[in-house]
Amino acid sequence: MVRDPAIERETLRLDHNERLRPAPEMSDILRAVPVDRLNRYPETATLEGKLARTWAIDPERVLVTAGGDDGIDRVQRVCLAKRPEVVTVSPTFEMIPFFARLRGGRTVDIETLDHPAPIGRIASCIGPDTGLVAVVSPHNPTGLVASTERLLAIADSLPSGVVLLVDLAYVEFADHDPTAALLERENTFVLRTLSKAWGLAGLRVGYVLGGPSGIRRLREAGAPFPIAGPSLWVAERALDLGDRITEPYVSAVRRERVELIRFLAERGARPFPSQANFVLARVADARRMQSCLEDYGIRVRAYPARNELLRFSLPGDGASFARLVDGLADCLPREENET
Repeated sequence: MVRDPAIERETLRLDHNERLRPAPEMSDILRAVPVDRLNRYPETATLEGKLARTWAIDPERVLVTAGGDDGIDRVQRVCLAKRPEVVTVSPTFEMIPFFARLRGGRTVDIETLDHPAPIGRIASCIGPDTGLVAVVSPHNPTGLVASTERLLAIADSLPSGVVLLVDLAYVEFADHDPTAALLERENTFVLRTLSKAWGLAGLRVGYVLGGPSGIRRLREAGAPFPIAGPSLWVAERALDLGDRITEPYVSAVRRERVELIRFLAERGARPFPSQANFVLARVADARRMQSCLEDYGIRVRAYPARNELLRFSLPGDGASFARLVDGLADCLPREENET
């Protein structure tokens, strides 16, 4: 492959599952931010009202948080206060075990890459110290999903006092969205974010949905002004535009996902059937491949403890995706991976 230095001058960041560029409409929105959003303490009520209308629920069931991280932190502060254990699949989104440790709690890890919500193994891990079961779907890092029926079955099986947290950060890229069904369960929190499909990670706007009493407890468990005023104003207007912000990017990601999975499989790698905006694959030597791609100015996610795993964020952009495939053509030679 002949490299074009002009194309490769800018590092292609495919390691954080971010949208490469915001939607074009966001430029006009940013320029219109009112100056009084700078000098007044921010109020989340307007955004929470818009989100409540989206899900046809009362605003008391919505809490806007500083990204999904803040939502996870608040849930653990509340649920681990008396019962310090979180049951979750491992590997998982690293902030789940991080906040458990920060709260003085611990995770009970179900080591598997086969399913984000193995119902029998979850049930066997629940004990008197379990305060929370955390499921990420689509799962990070595999991109696998748990069906709505399975998530509801987990919620219905939990003993009194144990809460289910379902992190749906990547659900816009999946075939089905279980949010509405999960809102029927009183023992369940649903975590959503504007960081992924919306491409607004820099705003740090996430939200948690749940029952009124549970949301009230989460509201009391964190700072009273978690989101900056300009971030709230921009997020409100982005929600008003809806699919104009998300649909072009999500559609592009889904097309790239099919192509990348096929390409990796043809080269002898073993990609997971992802429904997220990334693809995880088993490869012969992840560290070598990561280093090779870095020579092309492409960053991907490796896992130090698992040298067979490499994760590729999907750019949702034709030129950037072509650049990734070109790099992989050199860094993943077909003959090296044939068995």
